[in-house]
Amino acid sequence: MEKEIKPSIVKPIKINKVNNIAGFTANNALAGEDVRVIYKGFFHSDQKIFYEYIEELSNIYLNRYLVNRIHNFLIIIHPDLTADLYINEVPIFLKIISKRDILAREAVTINDIADITELCFADYVDLKENYKLIFCFKVGWKFGLYFDFHNTTNPHYSLNLQELWKVFGYYYKFLLFQKEYSILQNKFLFEEMFKDGWFPFIRLLGGDFRKLAEIYKNRFDFENSINKFIDSFNENKIKSIINSWWRKQIVKDKEAIIKARINAYLQNNQDGYINCIKNLYPEIEGIIRMSYFNEKNKNPSMKDLMDFVEKRAKNKFVSIESLGFPSEFYRYLKDVFFKDFNLLSNDCSLSRHTTSHGVAKPEDYTKIKALQSILILDQIVFSIF
Repeated sequence: MEKEIKPSIVKPIKINKVNNIAGFTANNALAGEDVRVIYKGFFHSDQKIFYEYIEELSNIYLNRYLVNRIHNFLIIIHPDLTADLYINEVPIFLKIISKRDILAREAVTINDIADITELCFADYVDLKENYKLIFCFKVGWKFGLYFDFHNTTNPHYSLNLQELWKVFGYYYKFLLFQKEYSILQNKFLFEEMFKDGWFPFIRLLGGDFRKLAEIYKNRFDFENSINKFIDSFNENKIKSIINSWWRKQIVKDKEAIIKARINAYLQNNQDGYINCIKNLYPEIEGIIRMSYFNEKNKNPSMKDLMDFVEKRAKNKFVSIESLGFPSEFYRYLKDVFFKDFNLLSNDCSLSRHTTSHGVAKPEDYTKIKALQSILILDQIVFSIF
């Protein structure tokens, strides 16, 4: 469900004349030699070059202001070199996909965000396709800087505002969820988590996935730390996850069956975990299978099921570098949930196939795997409907 977080109305500072700069040089050059010019780009405060660019821009455009009091600004430069300047009150709103129902004027936290699709300026901000802009914003303790001086270097180029909002949404999302992205980029760390059945599930984004990664990264008192993490998913937290499932008719039709498996998990004993896994795994496949059949009117192969989830997820999570991670989730389905088994090599890790064929190892029916089965179903419901 998409919600808009809207700003209040802010009037810009009007500037009569600004310098007409083309960008920043990318290399040294002697007089008469070719030099490359960076006229458009995004940079953030983890990069050394950010400080060079922001210093230059501050000296040119913000020299009348105390920069140590500035935490965001927007400069819109018109073709006649007049400009609109917003300082510390840049009128923006985010368009997000929310994890839960949200009421108008309700506070939104990072834990409520399933994805950020756009960052837009308010409708009353005068930004046209042939204007230049400089935008600096703060996310937590990090800064992002974007500039586009296109009209100086190429008068035939113009801003595509609809695409710009999507790009801004990604830049903001990148800084807000930088830890999540960095975990996936850390191949060794992420593969360790992945092989244990973990994924950046929607419900873990914003805090829990970071805590989990720290446990894997530090490995200090690993077993106790993991158990504490799992135990934090108490009855209230589990129920907050499943509340929205029943709005989907295919899931609603299975409500009694699924709730029985959730209640089994909440028994908090080995019998409950076995019961949860053994019965929830086929229901996960069944929901995908019935959704596929209702759309295609034919029987799917396992690959068809995984392709179907990936395609639906990509249609749902259309933003740049989506937090739904649809391609990565396809790999998760292939290599974890729908992983095949081999008795000869004793490769029988817990999966849909090993549980249904009765060859899963008894010691794999754990509370961790039971919780993962709930998170997998939640990811499926969130992705394909």
